[in-house]
Amino acid sequence: MLCQLCKQREATVHFTQIVNQQKTEMFVCEQCAGESSKLKIDLNKLLSGFMGPGNLSSIANTPVHAVKCKGCGMSIGEFNKTGKLGCSKCYEVFGDSIQAMLKQIHGNVKHHGKIPARVPDRIRQARELEGLKAQLKRCIQTEDYEQAAVIRDKIKAIEKASVRN
Repeated sequence: MLCQLCKQREATVHFTQIVNQQKTEMFVCEQCAGESSKLKIDLNKLLSGFMGPGNLSSIANTPVHAVKCKGCGMSIGEFNKTGKLGCSKCYEVFGDSIQAMLKQIHGNVKHHGKIPARVPDRIRQARELEGLKAQLKRCIQTEDYEQAAVIRDKIKAIEKASVRN
């Protein structure tokens, strides 16, 4: 498929935008995707969409410490206002702030994606065990011991089956 903007190169980027329940899809080449201002993603707008209107401004208004990136000189205040980092060293300098923001938005800072069908069963079982153990821990904390017993039995069954294999 050819790029919908330049109509010269192969389209390798799929861009989907939904505004007011109107879905717009574009297939563009990498060069047009990098050059087009229409396709640039503003992290500040993206985060404010997740967090609801006005929530990002409350992050921007938090007390700003005199922390600056040694690579580009960007301050944490500038990052909070724009949602954009100046250089690769910013990830190290503002790592705690970025993690706190991600945790607030996603509820976690570790990505747990889908498992492809071609992945071996032992990896799938390990993921399932990890999830069940987290559920067991929550059940114990909320003192839901009946559900905890059910989950414990599931964990034992999976562990027993993995030992046989």
